[in-house]
Amino acid sequence: MKRLLPVLCCMLAVLLVVPVDGQVAYAQEQDDTSSTKKRKQAEKERAKKHKEFNREIQYRRVIGPKVLAVGPFSVSLFVRGQPVEARIRVAVQAVSEQGKITMDAQKWAVNGILYPLAVRLFENGRPDREQIELFKVDARDRLSERFPDMVDEVFIESMI
Repeated sequence: MKRLLPVLCCMLAVLLVVPVDGQVAYAQEQDDTSSTKKRKQAEKERAKKHKEFNREIQYRRVIGPKVLAVGPFSVSLFVRGQPVEARIRVAVQAVSEQGKITMDAQKWAVNGILYPLAVRLFENGRPDREQIELFKVDARDRLSERFPDMVDEVFIESMI
């Protein structure tokens, strides 16, 4: 009996403590669940705002009935022994929707004109503002030679 008494006391203590620990664990689990739900909801709202913001910028800048998006072109060069990696996306604004349709049908020709100009833009490293303006003027002139009376303006949509 003397040997059984400590064992029974330990078992009784375990039985009394386990439900309390179980309730504490359950309460903590509920708190974790509510904070997780709040965090996930906040992430969802933030992602929604980012998506709307990015969509606004994209449409505001170039998307329109007379704009032809070209690219992105990837350029990889070595300038003075240093690698230069760039991506450039160009938007060509046509004079009319028919001009855009014509250029879109011959997009391979538009790419053939713009890609060498994009490579030349990065041949001295990262371009400055003057080089970018020269690129746009040169691109507009060359596209106007190939597509007379169809090209209104050339824009750089993005350059990374």
